[in-house]
Amino acid sequence: MSKLFARPDIPWITSALLACAMLAGAVFLPLWRMELVAPQYPAGLVMKAYGYKFAEDPNSYYDDLREINGLNHYIGMKPIKEVTEMKLFVPGIAALIAGTVLGSFVAWQRRWLRLLLIAGFWVMPLFFIADLQFWLYRYGHTMDPHAALNTGSFTPKVFGSTKVWNFHSETQFEPGFYLMLGAALVITAGPLLGRLASRLRVRKQASAQGARGTVPSHGQGRATALKVILLLALAGLPLLVQARASAQDTGGSSLTLQQRIDAARPEDIIVVSGGAYHERIVIDKPVSLIGREWPVIDGDGQGDVVTITADDAVLSGFVVQNGGRNISQEPAAIKVRDADRVTISGNRVRQAHAGIHITGSEQSLIEANDIDTGADTAIERRGHAVYLWEVSRSTVYDNDIRNAADGIHLEFSPNNVIGENRVSDSRYALHFMYAHNNKMVHNAFTDNLSGAVLMFSRDLVVKGNEFSNNRAGATGAGMLLKETDNIFVEDNRLVRNKYGLFIEDTPQAAGATAVFRNNLLALNDVGIGLTSNAPITFVENSVIDNGIQVQAIGGELTRRAMSDHTTGEAGGAVESGGQQPRLPAGAVWSSNGRGNYWSDYRGYDQAGDGVGDQPYRPRPAFAGRLGEDETLRLFQFTPAQEAIDLAADMFPVYRYNAVIEDGYPLQEPPTGLTLPGGSGRNVPLLIASALLAGFAAALIIALGGFRDGALIPGRVGRRHARGGLAA
Repeated sequence: MSKLFARPDIPWITSALLACAMLAGAVFLPLWRMELVAPQYPAGLVMKAYGYKFAEDPNSYYDDLREINGLNHYIGMKPIKEVTEMKLFVPGIAALIAGTVLGSFVAWQRRWLRLLLIAGFWVMPLFFIADLQFWLYRYGHTMDPHAALNTGSFTPKVFGSTKVWNFHSETQFEPGFYLMLGAALVITAGPLLGRLASRLRVRKQASAQGARGTVPSHGQGRATALKVILLLALAGLPLLVQARASAQDTGGSSLTLQQRIDAARPEDIIVVSGGAYHERIVIDKPVSLIGREWPVIDGDGQGDVVTITADDAVLSGFVVQNGGRNISQEPAAIKVRDADRVTISGNRVRQAHAGIHITGSEQSLIEANDIDTGADTAIERRGHAVYLWEVSRSTVYDNDIRNAADGIHLEFSPNNVIGENRVSDSRYALHFMYAHNNKMVHNAFTDNLSGAVLMFSRDLVVKGNEFSNNRAGATGAGMLLKETDNIFVEDNRLVRNKYGLFIEDTPQAAGATAVFRNNLLALNDVGIGLTSNAPITFVENSVIDNGIQVQAIGGELTRRAMSDHTTGEAGGAVESGGQQPRLPAGAVWSSNGRGNYWSDYRGYDQAGDGVGDQPYRPRPAFAGRLGEDETLRLFQFTPAQEAIDLAADMFPVYRYNAVIEDGYPLQEPPTGLTLPGGSGRNVPLLIASALLAGFAAALIIALGGFRDGALIPGRVGRRHARGGLAA
C-alpha cells in the first residue's frame, strides 16, 4: 500500500493535470476548418470539425453545411455527416483523462503505465490527422458516376489548398487540435524538463551553500519545475495564432489587380476584398482571382475588361463593367482565348457589348453569373451574353441573363451542357449554329424574341426547359428548328409564344430523327408550325388551347430568322411563295397505340383505356379562318370562338380540311402536362373581347334604329340579311 500512495512526483502530476485540462478544453473547440472558396459564394463557405460533430461558422452569411452538401451533390460526392469516430471522441477523451488522473495519484511509480498514458496523448492528434485524411480520400474516390458534373477522383488535402474545377478548399487545423498537440507535448516533455530544472537548481544551491552545510529546499526545486512546465504550455500559444492566419487576403493592398496577378505564383489564390479598380487586366497564369464584397473591375469603356489566356484560371465574385462598345472589335467584359479548364463563376457583368466571350476552350465552367449587357442599347447592336466558339466539354450553368443579343450562343461547339440558366429580354435566349451533341436541361427562356433557335446541328437533347412569352416579330417561337438531326425533346413547357414549335427541314439526313415526347404546348398563337419537309415524331404530348393547334407553314420564317443575324428584329407575315403549304407526309403522331392529348378533341373512350375511339382530325372553323384574318384574334378564347366551332360541327359550312390525323388521341393529358387551374383561359382577354362584342352589338343597334317600337334592320343589317351564310 505504501508503494501505491507514496510521496507524489510533482513534475509528473503537474504535467499530467495540465495536459488533462488542455485535452478537456479541446472537446469544446473546433479541431479542423475547411473553407470552400467557391466562386458563386464570394463570402466563402466554412465548415468546422469538432471531435463529435461538423458545424458551420455561426457568423456565416450562408447556410454553409447545406450549401456544401448541395455543391457536393452536383459532383457526385456523398453528403457530409457524422461518422463513427466522432461518436467515440468524447468517451475516448474522458477515458484518457480518467486513466491519467488515476495513474498519477495511485500508481505513479509504474513507468510502463506512464509511457502508455503518454502514448495515448499522442494517439489523439495523430489518429485525428490520419483518420481525417483517409476520410477525405474516401469522399473524393467514391463519386456517383451519374452526377451532373464529373470531376473525376481527387483527394482533398488535410492541410493546405486543393483545387477541383472552380472549387478551392482551404483547410487548416483549429485551436482544439493544437490543444491536443500541446497536451501531448506537456505530458511528454514536462516531467523531464521539470526534473532537470529541479536538479540543476539543487546542484546550484548545493555548490553555493555547501560550505555552510545548508540543505537545499525541495520546495524551490519543485517551484522551478512548475515554472518550466507552465512556460512550455504557454510557448504553444503563438503557434496557435500563427496557424490561423494561413489564407492570403490582399484586401487593403495598394497594388493594382494586375500587379497582384503578376506577383502571384501558379495556383495561388488572390482574394480581393471590396474596392473599385479602373483597369483592364490579363490573367496569364493559373491563378484564382476571388472577390469578396463585390470588388469592381471597370474598363472605362475601352476594349475587353478581363482577358484570360491561361489554363486553370478562376475569376469569381467581381463586378465587371464598362467594356468597349466598338462592335467591329467584339469587345467583352470577360474574354477567354485558347485556355482550357477556365472557371468564370459568381460574377456580375454590367454595361458591356458582350458578356462572357470564349474561344478555343475545353472543360470550362461558366456558372452562377448575373449578366445584363444594358437595356439602353438597341437589340441589333448588342453582343451575346455568353458566346462559345469552338468550345467543347464545358458547362454553362445557373446564370441569370438579360438584355443581350443571344443569351447563350454556340457555334462549332460540341459536347457541352447548358443547364438551369434563366434568359429574358433578349433576341434569342439560346442559339446554336453547327453545335453538335449538346444538352439543354432545366433552363427558363422567357420574354425573348425567340426561345431556342437551333440550326444546322445534330445529336441534341432538350429536356425539362420552359419556353414562355417568346413572341416578338415573325420569329417569335418557343423553339425554332432548322435542319436539325437526331434531336430529342422531352418534358418541356412551351406556353404563350407566337409559335410553340416551328420546325423546318428537321430531321434532314436520311435515317435521322426528331422526337417530341411529354411536352406541354399551351396558349400559343400556333402550337406547332411545320413545313412539308419536317417528318417529326410527336407522341404523348399535351396540346392545350392554342389558337391554331397545328399549322402547315412555308419556309419563310426561318429565312427571316437567319436574316436576324445582321438586321435585328424581324417582322411581317409568313409567306409561302404563293402556294398552299403542306404538312409533312412522314410525320408520326402516335406510337404503340398512344398519341397525344388535344384540348379540342371531342371523341369518346368507350373502351375505357384512356384513348379516344375516333382519330383526331382537327377541322377548326375559327382557327382555320384565324390563319387568314388576324383581326379575329380579338375573339380568341372567348365564347364567340366556341360558338363558331360548335356551329361548324353542326353545320359544316365553314369546315376546313383536317391538317393532321392522330389515330390514338389521349382522353386526358399525361401526368404533369396541364395548366395551373385547368383551363388556362386568358381571363383579361376574354373580358376585353366580351366588352368589344357588346360594343359591336350596340353599334349595330344604333345604326339600325327603331321603327314603330320594333328593331328594323337598316342598310347595314339589310345587306347582311341578303348575304346570309354565303357572306
